Amino acid sequence: MKVRVCFELNTRDEAGNVDSTFGLAMTIGESEKEIDYQQLTAAINKEGVLRTACLDRAVKPEDMKIITPEEYDEKYGDEEEQHG
Repeated sequence: MKVRVCFELNTRDEAGNVDSTFGLAMTIGESEKEIDYQQLTAAINKEGVLRTACLDRAVKPEDMKIITPEEYDEKYGDEEEQHG
């Protein structure tokens, strides 16, 4: 199974109000075993993820929320369905 880490991100306007909300899913590999999602996401460096995704100028770490892959699929669509 694919191992994904998913996020919900907010951008803010100049007044500090939420401007837009979007999802980000990162596939980090494959695993034959079930992986504890809470344990996997416990030590995530949000600043590093934003930098890697080139979103560090648009989104602040405090505007980034870790969500489950199921929440991501429900809110933003399953990545497989969009590209498959």
